[in-house]
Amino acid sequence: MGLAALIASGTRDGIAILGPDGKLVFWNSAAAAITGWSLAEAAERNIGDLVNAPEPLVEIRDGMWVELRYTQVEANGETFLVLMFTDSTSLMSLRDARKQLRSLGLIDEITGLPGRDLALVQLDQAIALARRDKRSVGLLSVKVDRFRELRETANSEAVDEVIRQFAARIAAFVRGSDVPARVSNESFLVVLAALTSSNDALIVAVRLLLVLAEPYDVAGEARSLHCSIGVAEFPRDAEDATSLFGAALAAADRAQLKGGWQYSVASEPREPGE
Repeated sequence: MGLAALIASGTRDGIAILGPDGKLVFWNSAAAAITGWSLAEAAERNIGDLVNAPEPLVEIRDGMWVELRYTQVEANGETFLVLMFTDSTSLMSLRDARKQLRSLGLIDEITGLPGRDLALVQLDQAIALARRDKRSVGLLSVKVDRFRELRETANSEAVDEVIRQFAARIAAFVRGSDVPARVSNESFLVVLAALTSSNDALIVAVRLLLVLAEPYDVAGEARSLHCSIGVAEFPRDAEDATSLFGAALAAADRAQLKGGWQYSVASEPREPGE
């Protein structure tokens, strides 16, 4: 097992190797660190049985989860089972936290995005940091155009799938530091944290309009979905999260009143009658 030791020494993954008789013959230092088991302790636990687990995420002891992968290797005419596993305890903790947020109504069931209340908390935090660092925060209110028409022409499963894909595009488009959220059936928010230029939020809005206008594939059928975006910015348009939220929503409403599939900036002068 000299070659195995050499390979395993340079990885953070736990590696276990079982011989043709099913006995544990190799247990690297990462495996010991992840599980807390020595080679002798691991040998007593029938590590090979882990390959029969129905899911790749396995709880190997209370509160300790690993993501398991395995393969078989031929050496000297014999077959060895190689198990590789990664500590996934933090991933499971995050999954449990998201379940709790869903049960409290803070995570949208269909899209998995934060809901209105959680989004406002995160917006408030972004504003606090921006105020400290003397930066700005952008807020986009993204409203699906003619949503009622969509619901009248498609079944509920198709509507949910379109909305799910719509939300996924928003989440994939924005930065990791930004916060996309779903605040109602047809309305989304995007918190753009720590902006450096007053035009940054507007640039994102224009690009997002184009990204979201691409057709959506639902059960092999292409569906088009346009949206209107309201753009607001702290501290230019409001000094707190609730007021900024209202400014962005009002701007999105104005964009829809003008025909939709466009953006409106909260600070723009309103036309007569608006």
